[in-house]
Amino acid sequence: MKAQTVKDYLAVHTWVGILCGLVLFVAFYAGAFSMLEAEITRWTQPPAPASSAVSDDGDALAAAFLAAHPDAKGRVRLRWPGADNAQPALAHMERGKDPVWWQLGSDGQLRRMASMPREDDTSGNFVDYLHRKGGLPIPLEVAEPVIGLVSLVYALALVSGVVILLPSLVKDLFYLRLGANLKRMWLDVHNLLGVASLPFHLVIALSAAVFGLHDFVYLAQDKFIYQDGLRATVARDSVPPPKVARADWLPPSEIKRRVVEQAPHFRPAGMDYVMLPAGPVALVGGSDERHFQRASRYGLAFVHLGTGQIYDRSYLPGDSGHASTALLSSLFALHFGSFGGDPVRLLYLLLGLSGALLFYTGNLLWIETRTKRMRHPQAGPGMERPRHVRVVSALTLGVCLGCAAALPATLALAHWLAPVLDAPLGGLDALHQGAYYAILSACIAWAIWRGTDRAARGLLWFTAACNALVPLAVLLSLSPDGMLLGAVCALLTLFFAWLAWRQRCVKSPEKGDSW
Repeated sequence: MKAQTVKDYLAVHTWVGILCGLVLFVAFYAGAFSMLEAEITRWTQPPAPASSAVSDDGDALAAAFLAAHPDAKGRVRLRWPGADNAQPALAHMERGKDPVWWQLGSDGQLRRMASMPREDDTSGNFVDYLHRKGGLPIPLEVAEPVIGLVSLVYALALVSGVVILLPSLVKDLFYLRLGANLKRMWLDVHNLLGVASLPFHLVIALSAAVFGLHDFVYLAQDKFIYQDGLRATVARDSVPPPKVARADWLPPSEIKRRVVEQAPHFRPAGMDYVMLPAGPVALVGGSDERHFQRASRYGLAFVHLGTGQIYDRSYLPGDSGHASTALLSSLFALHFGSFGGDPVRLLYLLLGLSGALLFYTGNLLWIETRTKRMRHPQAGPGMERPRHVRVVSALTLGVCLGCAAALPATLALAHWLAPVLDAPLGGLDALHQGAYYAILSACIAWAIWRGTDRAARGLLWFTAACNALVPLAVLLSLSPDGMLLGAVCALLTLFFAWLAWRQRCVKSPEKGDSW
């Protein structure tokens, strides 16, 4: 390969990584924690039984609501009792309006709930949103297209990185030189992580681009591909819902039972009545981790309200018959790791953390390359790095360690403070947002003010201490839901403490050396 070709690809790889590396670090780090989303939610907000509500399987609740609201429009969602909710709850959702949640009171009468059940305002959801926004403090609908574009550029960085490594792939891939030469050490770690997890990163990059830019993709398809428009084409190709009189509807528990009979490994979690002008459509949502699932964590079964028969299996895990649906299900499952159960979740957690380390080491390589001349004897000990190198160095340290410290710290705060908040659900998101961005901003400010060399050791010890809060809280609460999260944070505590100890051993003989 020509030397100029490698040089050109190196320039592309370097600048793409610098421009997108910090956002991708946060996305991968939070994405690793999102593999524990359910455990995080249960640990920070243990479900409490609603003593004032009637305990049933949802049949009485659904019947009472439909009798009181015979002309209900929009979507009526019934949540069956599960790990996160001790009692059934029902939501009425209309376009442009906030959902209204209902339960049965102790007298068997329908009553509106004072606070909504946990669905969006949870600690697990905060971690997921942080991952989807890449840590950007902007609304999700604005952040997603940005992340989509970043993911496309990220795919370009992966391709250019492989081209750069090709000339020395066999010789240097598994050769880790952990010595005094920091640049060589970080380069070996960076190359090994990048090549070993290349398939994972390609899947994440392409699927994230699809998720972030899907509105633009659908708009282009609607305008240039489908003659009658995308919506009309989808409606034409869909299985028409059967029409069933309201008096012939089966109760939800019977529909659930019949769905399980037809799909034994499918675990229903809730049921939706979609009130369309042509007639209601019944959807049963649930999970089956043996197969790829249509959404991030669940699949859907379209059910006949009169017989409980699954008449459309397009979105049922493992039963998709359409190539486009199978492709989308694959993208969702491969991105979110929602297949294979706990072993795949743990693998994705490790891959997410290693991906964050990949972007961190990439920035370090850029910094080391631009400070190499400062180590030359002719440069003199008093020379400083250029201002732009100092800024990137401080941002790399502040953003990466700030995220690694703020995320576990805000989860520990939520575990301790959620039970005593005046409005536990309404105030929890404010707690997460305030604590996370306050700690992150403080770490960035400290790194910029003190400089990378002087701030590194203190920030590493601080990050280790923040991670130690989670296993400490788990031990004090003895909650089984927090055991896995506590174990992960305990290992991260040891990792950052080791880096802090190693930083003590690293000499910085010349002013401006990168840590």
